[in-house]
Amino acid sequence: MQNNAALMGEESITRLLIRFSLPATVGMLVMATYNIVDTIFVGMLGSDAIAALSVAFPFQMLLGALGIGTGVGAASLISRSLGAGDEKTARNAVGQVISLSVLYGIVVALIGFFYLEPLLVLFGATPEILALTGEYVIVIAGGSVMFFLIMGLNNALRGEGSPILSMYIMIISAGINIILDPIFIFLLGLGVQGAAIATVLAKVVGVAIMLYHFTAGKSAIRIGFSCLAPRLSTIRKIYVIGFPAMFLQISTNLSLVIANNILAVYGYLPIAALGLIFRLFMFALMPVIGISQGLLPIIGYNFGAGKIERIGEAITKGVALSTAIATFFGALYFIWPELFMTMFSREQELVALGAEALRIMVIMFPLIGGQVVFTVYFQATGKGMPSLLLSILREVIFFIPLMLILSGWFGLIGIWASRPLSDLLAFLVTFYLISRELKRLGIPLLRSPALSSLNK
Repeated sequence: MQNNAALMGEESITRLLIRFSLPATVGMLVMATYNIVDTIFVGMLGSDAIAALSVAFPFQMLLGALGIGTGVGAASLISRSLGAGDEKTARNAVGQVISLSVLYGIVVALIGFFYLEPLLVLFGATPEILALTGEYVIVIAGGSVMFFLIMGLNNALRGEGSPILSMYIMIISAGINIILDPIFIFLLGLGVQGAAIATVLAKVVGVAIMLYHFTAGKSAIRIGFSCLAPRLSTIRKIYVIGFPAMFLQISTNLSLVIANNILAVYGYLPIAALGLIFRLFMFALMPVIGISQGLLPIIGYNFGAGKIERIGEAITKGVALSTAIATFFGALYFIWPELFMTMFSREQELVALGAEALRIMVIMFPLIGGQVVFTVYFQATGKGMPSLLLSILREVIFFIPLMLILSGWFGLIGIWASRPLSDLLAFLVTFYLISRELKRLGIPLLRSPALSSLNK
């Protein structure tokens, strides 16, 4: 494990990118696949069940925002600390992830128990799907501690230099979820609630494996009970980077909630269509997120070790690969939107509505890869304010206002068109900031040392 960390400052960037990003990408794709399979199973119950899942999805994303924000902040701190030879801070960071996850889980369970119905209405549930959505969300709220732990500790694994284990755990958890889905949904007759139970149980298994790794001497960062005690200085360091990553997820969650509320005027079918499109987006962009997660410890370690020239190479190669992937999926969705919508439903009205929306919303897909990777640079190097700005840029600063304005002018088409417009504007601002930052370091983005080694 110690050697794995040291290699981040010595091995070729291409090999590191493969070593760290490929496992993360495979793991994220597996999780996205489970999400799609989960929706396919639920889709067999009808479009109202799909709509219920779509309304519940922002709630899950809110949990994900807290878990990912904590995990990304801890991963950045862990990789930078290992790069600087500070193992004590790395151990404390893992301990705080566990303690914060338990605390968040208790709070969310209480909120779900006492305020479920108002919460669902806030998230856009219409009267027709309120009961179905409640059946799903109450289980997710009760098991939310598992969501926080699996997301937080998975990032910690990558931060310490264990991307392969991180991938295996995500595969195991998703595989168990897929196996349990039909059992709980159909065999036991629990419907959408069965899908939620399967999700929570699958995450219990993943969390158990990670806790064993960190407590049984399998990791370079072995933790004990003393690491769980609250350490405000460590928590502050985690959230200097974690808050921007958290706001990225919260902003996406907020935009979905607002979109669901706007779409509710047109009935639950547009809500269902957006939910399906978002799952397709997740599947397409999970490799991009996987690449960015693989880049985070590489950039963070080399920044902590003062090896600035390696950072430009990592960014350039990461952007090239991410852009290629996003462009590929964007082209598939644009050319054959009906094919992908019929994966989830055979209801012609839902398929036609979703296909029209999907074709519009992917127009600027090729720009997303660069925007994600550039944002990760600021997270990995501990630059909290630029990272915070870029995290909320795409969803809050551009998408939500555009959606509110264009929906009034053009109705549903205006809502769909708001997505590519916000992607374009967010990319332009992000490209300006990263170009200025790398030029300050003496590594202009378009003249990076990576350009001369892309063919190696």
